[in-house]
Amino acid sequence: MNPDQEELIQVGITEDDIHEAFITSALDDAGIHYVVQGYHDEAFDGLFESVKGHSRILVLEDDVTEAEEIVQSIPNPKNEIGDMIEMDEEDE
Repeated sequence: MNPDQEELIQVGITEDDIHEAFITSALDDAGIHYVVQGYHDEAFDGLFESVKGHSRILVLEDDVTEAEEIVQSIPNPKNEIGDMIEMDEEDE
């Protein structure tokens, strides 16, 4: 099937540029094609980012299961305060 005719399915929401980069890098490594739709809007000065998140990741229907596993395996590198989470040696 032509990828232009397939429906894109949302597999995750990113919290910031770093979180987005981790996810897209992992999807690239897995050979999964994706689209990133950012929620930032200059006219509203990022209003939607605080409500919806930084961006959403969409993939082709055939890649949904693998992409969801990848997205779920990548924790958000920031905690709720916005500080970087320190990883224990066991987590690395």
